[in-house]
Amino acid sequence: MANDEHAAEPSAREATDRLALALEDAGFDVGRDFPALNDAVDRDGSAVVHLGDVRPAIAGRLAALIHATALTADPVEEDRDK
Repeated sequence: MANDEHAAEPSAREATDRLALALEDAGFDVGRDFPALNDAVDRDGSAVVHLGDVRPAIAGRLAALIHATALTADPVEEDRDK
Protein backbone atom coordinates (compact mmCIF):
# COMPACT_ATOMS: atom_id res chain seq x y z
CA MET A 1 0.00 0.00 0.00
CA ALA A 2 2.83 2.42 0.74
CA ASN A 3 4.08 2.12 -2.84
CA ASP A 4 0.62 2.98 -4.19
CA GLU A 5 0.49 5.93 -1.82
CA HIS A 6 3.79 7.32 -3.06
CA ALA A 7 2.87 6.68 -6.69
CA ALA A 8 -0.29 8.76 -6.25
CA GLU A 9 1.52 11.76 -4.76
CA PRO A 10 3.02 13.05 -8.03
CA SER A 11 -0.41 13.10 -9.68
CA ALA A 12 -1.78 15.24 -6.86
CA ARG A 13 1.24 17.53 -6.98
CA GLU A 14 0.93 17.93 -10.75
CA ALA A 15 -2.81 18.55 -10.49
CA THR A 16 -2.21 21.15 -7.78
CA ASP A 17 0.39 22.92 -9.93
CA ARG A 18 -1.91 22.89 -12.97
CA LEU A 19 -4.80 24.22 -10.89
CA ALA A 20 -2.66 26.99 -9.40
CA LEU A 21 -1.50 28.06 -12.87
CA ALA A 22 -5.06 27.99 -14.24
CA LEU A 23 -6.30 30.07 -11.32
CA GLU A 24 -3.50 32.59 -11.87
CA ASP A 25 -4.31 32.71 -15.59
CA ALA A 26 -7.92 33.46 -14.64
CA GLY A 27 -6.80 36.42 -12.54
CA PHE A 28 -6.76 34.96 -9.05
CA ASP A 29 -3.94 35.67 -6.61
CA VAL A 30 -3.44 32.04 -5.61
CA GLY A 31 -1.31 32.80 -2.55
CA ARG A 32 -3.91 35.18 -1.19
CA ASP A 33 -7.16 33.72 -2.56
CA PHE A 34 -6.31 30.02 -2.06
CA PRO A 35 -3.67 30.04 0.71
CA ALA A 36 -4.26 26.40 1.65
CA LEU A 37 -4.05 25.00 -1.91
CA ASN A 38 -1.79 21.96 -1.67
CA ASP A 39 -1.43 18.31 -2.50
CA ALA A 40 -1.72 15.62 0.12
CA VAL A 41 -2.49 11.99 0.81
CA ASP A 42 -5.74 11.40 2.68
CA ARG A 43 -6.39 8.88 5.45
CA ASP A 44 -7.29 6.22 2.89
CA GLY A 45 -3.95 6.68 1.15
CA SER A 46 -5.46 8.44 -1.86
CA ALA A 47 -3.80 11.42 -3.46
CA VAL A 48 -5.92 14.55 -3.06
CA VAL A 49 -5.81 18.25 -3.79
CA HIS A 50 -6.86 20.51 -0.92
CA LEU A 51 -8.44 23.79 -1.96
CA GLY A 52 -8.90 24.95 1.60
CA ASP A 53 -11.30 27.60 2.85
CA VAL A 54 -11.98 30.47 0.47
CA ARG A 55 -13.81 33.72 1.05
CA PRO A 56 -17.35 33.93 -0.35
CA ALA A 57 -16.33 36.57 -2.91
CA ILE A 58 -13.56 34.31 -4.24
CA ALA A 59 -15.91 31.31 -4.39
CA GLY A 60 -18.41 33.48 -6.26
CA ARG A 61 -15.77 34.54 -8.80
CA LEU A 62 -14.70 30.94 -9.28
CA ALA A 63 -18.30 29.78 -9.69
CA ALA A 64 -18.96 32.51 -12.27
CA LEU A 65 -15.85 31.50 -14.20
CA ILE A 66 -16.80 27.82 -14.21
CA HIS A 67 -20.37 28.65 -15.18
CA ALA A 68 -19.29 30.91 -18.06
CA THR A 69 -16.86 28.27 -19.28
CA ALA A 70 -19.53 25.58 -19.13
CA LEU A 71 -21.91 27.73 -21.17
CA THR A 72 -19.32 28.35 -23.89
CA ALA A 73 -17.91 24.81 -24.05
CA ASP A 74 -18.20 23.19 -27.46
CA PRO A 75 -19.97 19.83 -27.01
CA VAL A 76 -18.37 18.51 -30.22
CA GLU A 77 -14.87 19.19 -28.86
CA GLU A 78 -15.79 17.54 -25.57
CA ASP A 79 -16.91 14.39 -27.41
CA ARG A 80 -13.57 14.25 -29.25
CA ASP A 81 -11.70 14.38 -25.93
CA LYS A 82 -13.34 11.15 -24.72
